[in-house]
Amino acid sequence: MKTIKLLLIFLVLAFAMAPEMKLKRVHGNVYMVRGVDALPSLENRGFMSNAFGVLTKEGWIVIDSLSTPELSKEFVDNLMRVKKAPIKYAIITHYHPDHWYGALTYEKLGAKVIAHKKLLDFYQSGEAQIALRANNERFKGLYNSVVLVAPHMVVKDRITLKVGDTIFEIISMAPAHTDNDIVVYMPKEKILFTGDLVYKNRIPFMGDRGASSKGLMKALERIKEMDVKIILGGHNEPMDISAVDYTLGYVKFLRERVKKLKEENKSLDEIKEALRNSPYEKAVMYENFHNANIFRVDFELDAEEL
Repeated sequence: MKTIKLLLIFLVLAFAMAPEMKLKRVHGNVYMVRGVDALPSLENRGFMSNAFGVLTKEGWIVIDSLSTPELSKEFVDNLMRVKKAPIKYAIITHYHPDHWYGALTYEKLGAKVIAHKKLLDFYQSGEAQIALRANNERFKGLYNSVVLVAPHMVVKDRITLKVGDTIFEIISMAPAHTDNDIVVYMPKEKILFTGDLVYKNRIPFMGDRGASSKGLMKALERIKEMDVKIILGGHNEPMDISAVDYTLGYVKFLRERVKKLKEENKSLDEIKEALRNSPYEKAVMYENFHNANIFRVDFELDAEEL
């Protein structure tokens, strides 16, 4: 009984300390909520990523669904305070928990879920359920309420979605951060939703099994050629095009330095030690992601030589 009471006290305190979800208007009819810069935890409720809502004449378009149905429901409640309108589509930029796991809310509201074809493949293979169980165990029941939702529409290369008089171009950028990345471009507004491809003063995560640092560089070069004024990413405040060069600079730096050290016959541990300090060491999430990125780049460079 004492243990149960202590657990209940812990949960109450954790919820009280959890980050508050605040909706803010970015531009025109585009709104966002900003997650904290951290790994998911019970304390932050998994609210460590951004989600976006675009109000059209026919209803809301949502980009990314947050980590749990509870968070996505809270996001919808915020949107409905702006205007009570149907959720028409929920676009998932890639399959990571903080972007996909809250999608059940949108399916229940009758929205069509859109994602990359490879996300659907991942779902249908059964691997997604295995990953959900592993993530839930790792993060101590954070995802207890998650029910995975398969996309109703998929993107292989590019599709154009017109909702009312608002146009959304949904474009595959995979493989990059994962093997199922998409971006969402609003050409009239010159707004680009980039998922986890672009950052400013924060390093990207390239440790996913389907990630490609080479592919990420290609994706970033493609984004640089687009006519974009506002970049809305998965973990930053709104950015401008300079953020693309920041992200590209980190990826190029890592590939060049790891390649040089490998040519000097340095082991992976020696490479990690040599690159412990870098021009990016003050960036957000450096301690969490940098070594995983080194490991992935080392693996990729070996594969590229074959």
